[in-house]
Amino acid sequence: MKLFNESTLLALFLLSVPFTAQGQDNAWNNYTLEGIGGVFVRTSINAACELAGINTNETQAVVERTLLESEVELLTEQEMLRNPALPELRVSSQCLVDQGSIAYFISVRMHQSIQMTRDSQITLAEGVTWYSTGMGIGEASDLQTSMAETVQEEIESFSAAYVEANSSETEGPSQNN
Repeated sequence: MKLFNESTLLALFLLSVPFTAQGQDNAWNNYTLEGIGGVFVRTSINAACELAGINTNETQAVVERTLLESEVELLTEQEMLRNPALPELRVSSQCLVDQGSIAYFISVRMHQSIQMTRDSQITLAEGVTWYSTGMGIGEASDLQTSMAETVQEEIESFSAAYVEANSSETEGPSQNN
């Protein structure tokens, strides 16, 4: 039991400084955002986040407000289902609680319908074409604020990629990227 607690504390220590990892935020992945006509937003949180006071509706509001401020069009679920790209932005919040400290992980993933280039008859209903993650650690008293800030940072990263991909000057990634 002592080894588990030390391992947990070590993991929490390693997460003590918030950072962002831009897994697929590059020219080719940003290009997949071109011309999709907006996004439908779906948020989810795990039970530990719920117990810590994080609310899915509040997270959804932060995401939608940030997207609208960046001029990313929001789609209803019905509009998304009529769009050939099926553009769905999924924001997932995961928490781990240990002795009063809470580590959190925010995942932002753009899901779209995709087609294989080597065989155009193969179409996948969904695939992740862009993602970004952020994480941090906090006390229960400031968890809502710190998680909301991390969510906003990750959505701003997505918004910047989306707006750039849909600007009139953008003509796809260069062959050098």
